[in-house]
Amino acid sequence: MSTPAGPDHHDDPPVFDSDPVSLVEMLSSADRIEDFLAELAQLAVGDVRAALACGLSVRGIPASRLLAGTSDDFARRMDEIQYLLDDGPCLSALRENRIVEVSDIAEDQRWPAFSERGRAEGAGASLSIPLAVGERTVGALNLYAHTPNAFTDTDRDRAVRLAAHASGAVALAARLAEHENHAQNLTIALASRSTIDQAIGVLIGRHHITAEAAFTLLRERSQKTNVKLRDVAAQLITEATKQPPGPTPPPVATPDD
Repeated sequence: MSTPAGPDHHDDPPVFDSDPVSLVEMLSSADRIEDFLAELAQLAVGDVRAALACGLSVRGIPASRLLAGTSDDFARRMDEIQYLLDDGPCLSALRENRIVEVSDIAEDQRWPAFSERGRAEGAGASLSIPLAVGERTVGALNLYAHTPNAFTDTDRDRAVRLAAHASGAVALAARLAEHENHAQNLTIALASRSTIDQAIGVLIGRHHITAEAAFTLLRERSQKTNVKLRDVAAQLITEATKQPPGPTPPPVATPDD
């Protein structure tokens, strides 16, 4: 490993309290999960002195979007280069659960395409630390510097400590994103069911047929027009009521109720 440039700040205290409880509290107070990741990236830049920018990449989980947060546009561009190439130190750290340091991006030959584009962005060095919970890697902390050989032993120690403390909160953020995605899908599914039920009601009233027969008519129209069943139902409701479909109305009380 190349000799780091500049003084090593062994006696300097951390800039912020990165204990796991504080990070979970930070997550709970964030409006969005991406906001938490961006705030964590900004704090990492303050804690690791050589880092001028930081990105956080969170491993994709089933039925969930990719989660990412960066301290600034420079980190965003550096991370996006690797997402686009599907290769680079950040993804290697995440996939292989190991620390990956690039002391001199211009000279490193492990990821030629990343090195070329990173050099064009003015990047000199990078340090990627996996975020792991037990044996499972949930993401990676990616630190960037403009100067080659920028990261000192203290910088590495602080980055590793921060990653260890942040892993639990980041894993929780990923799990919350998964639940949020499930909730959104459930809302969409319920809305679709409501629209289809309203359309079946329109057909029952119009043709004096059973619900099963009304659903068959909807399905046949969907197949003939190659339009999704929900969209066919929405069109039918709009034609009948001159209004787009809305939530299912509450049942109307009768004198016998």
